[in-house]
Amino acid sequence: MRIEEDEVASELVDGANLMRLAYVGVNGQPHVVPIWFVYENGEFVVVTGPKAEKARHLRENSRVAFTIDTSQPPYKALIGEGEASLEETEGFAPEYEQLARRYLGPAADAYLSNLRTRVKRQVRIAIRPTRWHVIDFVKRFPKSLS
Repeated sequence: MRIEEDEVASELVDGANLMRLAYVGVNGQPHVVPIWFVYENGEFVVVTGPKAEKARHLRENSRVAFTIDTSQPPYKALIGEGEASLEETEGFAPEYEQLARRYLGPAADAYLSNLRTRVKRQVRIAIRPTRWHVIDFVKRFPKSLS
């Protein structure tokens, strides 16, 4: 089944929920960052700056894990693993304005206007999920509760 075919997973990726992206640092330690994302054509896209540590770490090890979840009961979570590929872009990455509008709403115009002259490059990170599952605490529970 594809993520967009699962009702709960689709609800999570279509909402303004943050992704918590986990990756392994070059020091071998796990790192987790909350980040804006969009899901299109079977992959998640996140955007960061070229000097961001996550970009440096992901160039060394492209394996990631992620969760997209809600903060109100009944809690819902999409939990997955995947491979990341990075692409540097001149100026804003193609998805960046869409991301800003999704997460900032009406405040996006001022935010983007302020950044437009300052951002010279961005890194577009595409994450292709290799495994995923949903917990919704209604029909699907963590295995530890079974």
